[in-house]
This record gives sequence, C-alpha cells and structure tokens, in this order.
Amino acid sequence: MSDRRVLYISTGTGLLRGELNGTLDHIVPLGVERCGRVSAVVVDHRNPRRLYVGTGRGGVLVSEDRGERWRPMNNGLYYQEVSSLAQHPATGELYAGTRPACIFRSTDYGQSWTNLEGMLELPESIDWTWPHPPHYPHVKDIGLSRTDPKIILGAIEEGWLVRSTDGGKTWANLKSGTEYDSHTVKVMADNPKVLISTSGKGVYRSDDGGDHFVTANEGIRSRYMAHLSFHPAEPQMLFTAGAEVPPPNWRRPEGCRSQVYRSDDQGRSWHRLDGGLPEDLRAAPRTVAGDVEEPGWVMVGMQDGALWLSRDHGDSFRQVASVPAPIFGLTPVAA
Repeated sequence: MSDRRVLYISTGTGLLRGELNGTLDHIVPLGVERCGRVSAVVVDHRNPRRLYVGTGRGGVLVSEDRGERWRPMNNGLYYQEVSSLAQHPATGELYAGTRPACIFRSTDYGQSWTNLEGMLELPESIDWTWPHPPHYPHVKDIGLSRTDPKIILGAIEEGWLVRSTDGGKTWANLKSGTEYDSHTVKVMADNPKVLISTSGKGVYRSDDGGDHFVTANEGIRSRYMAHLSFHPAEPQMLFTAGAEVPPPNWRRPEGCRSQVYRSDDQGRSWHRLDGGLPEDLRAAPRTVAGDVEEPGWVMVGMQDGALWLSRDHGDSFRQVASVPAPIFGLTPVAA
C-alpha cells in the first residue's frame, strides 16, 4: 500500500479533507459547514467515491464524488442531529444514531430510513438522559458484527448499552457490569460474543455477547475514554485514549493529562503508548481510528485540533497536523 492517503476529518464545525503523505497537506473544507458538527464519515463498501456523512443539523448527507458535491438523504430520518453513523461491510445496510436516542436503518443505501422503534420500548429508556438542557440522550456509537448482520449495538450517552440480536426487532438494555455514561461499543471480528465498550469511567469487556461485563482498566490511568479502534485482521490488538477528567474540567490549569493506550490481549490489559507522545497530553482525545487497508496505522484526534499518527501499531507517534476545531472522526482512504 502507498503511504499516500486521503484523510477525511470530522470536526466540530464541518468536514475537512487532506492529503496524508508524511504530513497532512492541502487541507480543505468540503462545504458542509452549514450543517454543524460532523460526527462520522462512512466510505461506501462498494464504491469508494460515495461518502455518507452524519451531521449535527442536517441529518445524513451523501456525495458521489468524494466530497465535491453533497445532497441530503433524510427520507424517514426525522431527527436531524446524527451522532453516529455506520455501514455493515457485507450487507451495505446503513445505521444512523441520533439525538434523541434512536437508531435508524437504511437498506437502500440511504434512499430511505426506518426507525428501529423497538429500542424505545425498553423500560429503562425513561432513565436515559444528558447532563445539559434539554437533557436528550444520544447514540454516541454503533457496533455491528461482521459475521452476523442481525447483531446491532448502541452506546447511549447517557444510558448504558443497547443490543438487538434479531435485526432490530427487539432490544435489551445492557446494564450488568457496564457504565451508564457509555461512549463506544465494538464487536470483536474473531468472536461476536466478545464486546468491548469505552465509557466515561474506563473500559468494559464482555465474553457472553453483552449479558455481563467486567471492568478492563488494568494499565489505564486516564479513564474518560474516547473511541476504541482495532483492525479486523488483528482483533487481539486494540487502541483507545483517555483524559484524566471529564468536561468541563478540561479547562483546568494542568489540562486533561490524557494518554493513549494499546491492548495486546483484546482488552484484558493495557499499556500507555509514549513513543513520540508527551507524557501527558493537555487536550482531551475525541477519536481514535485506524485504517482498514493497513493494520499498523493508528490516529488520534484531539479536542484542540491536533492530529497524531502512528504507522507502527502505536510504537511511535508524531503530530502531522493541527486543525482549527475539535476532531471527532478520522477516515483514511486510498488517494
């Protein structure tokens, strides 16, 4: 694979595209600023020129030309604040998590959306909330099983985890051993029974499909966690990052004292990655991402717009860019 990549950067003020080749160059906005924060970019599994973007005010946008032009695709998506977006790699089904906390599915590549309403029938949903007015929770992350498309998971901020094992017909709120302030949830590629979740208090691991979780914080000091990332070809190796304190304490004089971590045993234990990184990063990490075409690549996007890159499984990092907004997602594709 060539070192040269195109990188889509989801930020608090829109979407950027840059050329990643040693450093991140030719960074340009892609014209979706009017739609507010971008939560995620999905590159279509069949057509790398087709992009889907989840936005804070405009629902889902689609581009057929790698971001040059956009159009909304919100038929049936009646909540326009999209907080997470995912596509199943085999079926192509799209899932959009929103605020208020719902999961919508599209089986026709975004032409239409259906709310998986069984999730709202959960009795615990009355307890879901958000610290700030109007206190609506959101689906911060969506986890899908590569081997079983009927398994759908969501991380509710704040409201634990949700799971469907029948394609969204029925749901369970996963509360046994996991955390109320959930941030991400991932299904391991080699075993769909193994789930890893990050939260506002650390990392949690399940070996029974989510019926029970245990804390998995060995080696982690800073536990207000960002995303979890792993490459499907190397499911034993996981990456995440955390701040020492939650917001609004990020503004304290000593900063967040954030650290980046790797697990070599599928989340049972962790160690801090320090090659090229400060001992403590002042800003909070907002996203950790990999590259589906290259297992060794790890990227960390920060609240202050700093972008850190490793090409050797996290053994060494360097800062390749600084953009003028918090980074919420990183999506590399072939140039």
